[in-house]
Amino acid sequence: MKLGDLCGSETERLTVATDQLIDYIDISSVSNESKSIIGKQTLKSREAPSRAQRILKSNDILVSTVRPNLNAVAVYDGSFKNLAVASTGFCVLRCKPGVNHRFIFNICKSRAFIKALVEQATGASYPAVNEKIIRAFEFPDVTYECQEEVAARLDTLQRIIDLRKQQLRELDDLIKARFVEMFGDININDKGWDVQPLGELCTIVRGGSPRPIEQFLGGDIPWIKIGDATEGESIYLNSTKEHIIQEGIKKSRLVKEGSLIFANCGVSLGFARIITFDGCIHDGWLAMEDIDSSLNKIFLLQTLNQMTDHFRKIAPAGTQPNLNTAIMKSYKQIIPPMKLQNDFIDFVSQIDKSKVVAQKAIDEAKLLLDSLMQKYFG
Repeated sequence: MKLGDLCGSETERLTVATDQLIDYIDISSVSNESKSIIGKQTLKSREAPSRAQRILKSNDILVSTVRPNLNAVAVYDGSFKNLAVASTGFCVLRCKPGVNHRFIFNICKSRAFIKALVEQATGASYPAVNEKIIRAFEFPDVTYECQEEVAARLDTLQRIIDLRKQQLRELDDLIKARFVEMFGDININDKGWDVQPLGELCTIVRGGSPRPIEQFLGGDIPWIKIGDATEGESIYLNSTKEHIIQEGIKKSRLVKEGSLIFANCGVSLGFARIITFDGCIHDGWLAMEDIDSSLNKIFLLQTLNQMTDHFRKIAPAGTQPNLNTAIMKSYKQIIPPMKLQNDFIDFVSQIDKSKVVAQKAIDEAKLLLDSLMQKYFG
């Protein structure tokens, strides 16, 4: 079967002759991570952009025709107050009677679907596909009962993943709440803790990047990138995906096992990790070593993680926010009594056990979901 066999070929179009309020969904309104509609613009139809044309009904499936590798897809649930209208940047799939829309939606999330669209996309800087390509995607012909069964299994697994991710967010919020309860608002130090410039409490150095990096890869020295530290929930970084040759050390920064590294630029600015091996950091990292005995290293890490919003605000303006060593050395670090620091770390340790369980459940559900998607859709 083809998607076009099970979904209508055309949806209603918005006419500018009407003067009513519409809820407009453009490409940025759909999250490619959550596969859902995360925003809308309420406009008068006469003032809407020319791309606001596709009138939606409940259970319509939106598939972005641009950058198909990102897989920005979603289902409209019919909940908008005003007339829902989507951009012409979407292909709108409206299932025919006797077709399970959740089954079709899961097809549109499958690797086989993404691969097929990517392979047929045109345009180097702004790859896109047309609706004909989307509607021509082929998949096994199954009965409605089978569609329902497949959709229910896949949706159940996705629901488990979503609930566990919500649990992780709530556990992080619990840590933040406990931190504020114990230490107050450290932006203003309302509990009056002793403070010192961070540069007087540890050695702060910046990483370096051998360029072009391709000429230095393939050695045995761990090459620590931001992406290595953004997977999972652990505060410890235990491995890297890439390694550089000995010559690369001269153009980078070798940091020792146990060092605290801090992302100092871009969208990742503000989070910290502790490395469990010797390795080289690129210039997107700062390293903090020789930490004073008045600071528990893990407490320092948690403090830095609590201050992400603050660091983003004070970062010099530019293409991307960027914190240099001078800014971090002058940052006023609170120094509560060691017993209080250790009490907080003990609390975080207990929460981390719950986070490990939740992350394991996510990983297992994702593995099963990927396996079933492969089985059903190729």
